[in-house]
Amino acid sequence: MRMMNNQLDNDEGQMVSFDSATLRIAKENDDSDNKDTYARGSSTDAPRPSATNVASIPFRHVDTHSFFSDRNEVVERAVKECQETLLTDQNDEVVGTWLLTEISLWDTEKERIVILTKNSILTIKYDFISLKVIAFHRIPLGDVDTVAYGELEYPAASVAPRLNGFADGLSSVIQCAIRQQWSSITERSDIHFEPRKRNMNGVRIMWNKGKPLSFEKKWNPFGKRIPWLTFANHPLYWHKGSNEEISRFDADALHSALTTILSDSCNFVNQPLIVENYLGLGALIHNRNSLGFFKVRGKVSF
Repeated sequence: MRMMNNQLDNDEGQMVSFDSATLRIAKENDDSDNKDTYARGSSTDAPRPSATNVASIPFRHVDTHSFFSDRNEVVERAVKECQETLLTDQNDEVVGTWLLTEISLWDTEKERIVILTKNSILTIKYDFISLKVIAFHRIPLGDVDTVAYGELEYPAASVAPRLNGFADGLSSVIQCAIRQQWSSITERSDIHFEPRKRNMNGVRIMWNKGKPLSFEKKWNPFGKRIPWLTFANHPLYWHKGSNEEISRFDADALHSALTTILSDSCNFVNQPLIVENYLGLGALIHNRNSLGFFKVRGKVSF
């Protein structure tokens, strides 16, 4: 601590007297201390340890404030509106609600509200800018025959991990250039060009009765009637502090709820969830720019 009896001119030309000043040094935790690794059990009970491998954390460079769903209470209001307009059966009890990432057959990530009731599961595309329901899909729970849980993986022949790793490394280099930190590029440990997995667990809800997808549906990028849904954590999951906030974006919580209400009528399996994306260029552009999420994008928002 140092004592100072100096006088400084402020911006308006007036004299400002400083009788004393106290120097305080506060310990700031690295941002990575608030991020958890993807491999966790129950999100409500598990601790959030420091990440030893920052490169393995999904969405570590996300600007959380650019998501409209990060606004105060906007998710709660959206869920309430969806329940009031879409749940017409007054006797259908709501089991849980979440804001998750739906991963399509073509590996594109999309922001979706998920409402689980005793009789059905609804996945809802909600416009967080104009605050309205755009589209929804209702699946009766009686049709669901399998729920798979595991790590999202690409096929062995896929080049998507290599593209993702290259895009991550290039993005880090560009950020250094913008901040004029060229000298630190070779010293920084968070710049990686190695192939990058998704490093996320997911939940896949299926009602295909064990039948493989037909060739026409499998290779049709405009196909809609895919007999399964794949969910993963929302990007905001890795940027929230309290367990209450985390659970809102946690796909593990959806899996736990499904286990409870479908334990007698459904087959639950733990296995890797294969995302059959081989080239991955279209999905890379879509996901790197978060085109499936409602965000502030410069002077425009969509």
